[in-house]
Formats: sequence, C-alpha cells, structure tokens
Amino acid sequence: MAHEQKRWNREKEVSWNTIQIVHPGEAFPLFHLARNDTTIRYSDDGLFGGIASRIRLQTRFFEPLNLSITAAPYALPKAAVITPFDRKLGYPLDQEDLSLRSRYKKISSMRCELAEVVEGLGLVVFTPYEDLPLHSMMGAFQEDDPLFRTPEIASLLEHLFLTLIFPGGSSFTARAVCNSSRLFLLFRTFFPTDTGPLPVGDLLPPDLDSLSVEEGFRIFLPFDVDQVQTLHAKFLLLPDLDT
Repeated sequence: MAHEQKRWNREKEVSWNTIQIVHPGEAFPLFHLARNDTTIRYSDDGLFGGIASRIRLQTRFFEPLNLSITAAPYALPKAAVITPFDRKLGYPLDQEDLSLRSRYKKISSMRCELAEVVEGLGLVVFTPYEDLPLHSMMGAFQEDDPLFRTPEIASLLEHLFLTLIFPGGSSFTARAVCNSSRLFLLFRTFFPTDTGPLPVGDLLPPDLDSLSVEEGFRIFLPFDVDQVQTLHAKFLLLPDLDT
C-alpha cells in the first residue's frame, strides 16, 4: 500500500513538471486556454460553468510551489463579495470602508441590501498537501524536518501575497493563509491593493452578526470565458501589512 502511494505521488509530481513556472513579481494570465492544463468546466446544459488552471511558483527558498486555481459557481451574501467586472452586483466598496467606524455604520445602514445573495464564479488559489513536491510533502508532516522550520521559509509563507490585475488597471490582493485544514496554502479573501486590508474590529456590532465583515472579500467572476481570460495575476513577497 505504501509503495502504491509513493508511486502515485511520483506520478503526480511528474505531471506538475509540465506546468508553467512563474517568479515573484512576474505577471501572468490567471486563466488561458492556450496554456497547458487550463480547462473549462461545463454546466449540465453545456454552457460555460467554470474554469481551472495550475501554475508553479519558483522562489529561491525551496522547490517550485504547485498552485491550483479554480473559479467555480458560488452563492454568497452581497456583503462578502466584490465583482470587479460588474461592480454594481457586489459590495459597493468606497472611501467609507477605509475607517472602521464609517465602515460599520455603512454596513449597518445597508444590511438588508447586503444580505441579498449574489451568484458568480468564486475564485480560490490553493496548494493541498498532496500537491506539494514529494520531498516537501513528506517534510510537512515531520515536526523535526528543518525545511519548514527555517526563518527563510516561515518568512516566505507569512509574506506571500497574490495580486489580481483586472482590465482597466484595478487590482485586488490576498495574503496567504498557511496550514488551513487540508490545505498547505490558500488565497481566498482579497482587499484593494492600493488601500491594503480593510479595518476589522475585535467584536462586531450585534446587528452585523449575520453578515461577513472581514479584511477583504471573495472575488466573483462572470460566467463569461472571454472575460475571465483577461484577468492577470502576480505573486509578491511583501512586508507585513499589519505593521
């Protein structure tokens, strides 16, 4: 059984060797049908229903990091979502969101509207443990493995960000969430790049308990394969944005 598992892991690692490698600061199309391993998902009626791709991030610290990128159908309250391709559909982000007091006041005054459900292609970028390179995957489960205990690796994961660049120049950024459930790395919640994370207090006002109030939002993309392919991204190593 162990032999079969190792063989399966090696086969997966070989399949990743054909995937495009990017470096920090290098912009690349998030989805591109001409790139190896970008695939469209169709709905039951044959219409475009989602898209997935893979990319490898190369840093000078360790082996290329294998990242999966998916945009699949989701439905969430408007308070939790931004829709950069059609902004009126998602949360109406503006200057009031840059101050904690004015942000809470705004959300409270709009709570009925913000509770409405929005549908779209929810974007996530992640690395499950099983997609780590074989040596790194084995080390991730060994507390005494030095690979994941060095200051360089810890710093890399804490300061790794993903920036999305939309047509027209707007951009949104997510910080890496490390060791989350079954995932080694996850990018899911995005804030405006030019302002940084939005303010969030320790306790929500009671009337906002039912709404999502975080430092950023889920990105929803349209059910349009051509628009989705115009989205670019880049990984960055940045200082701690909380300091």
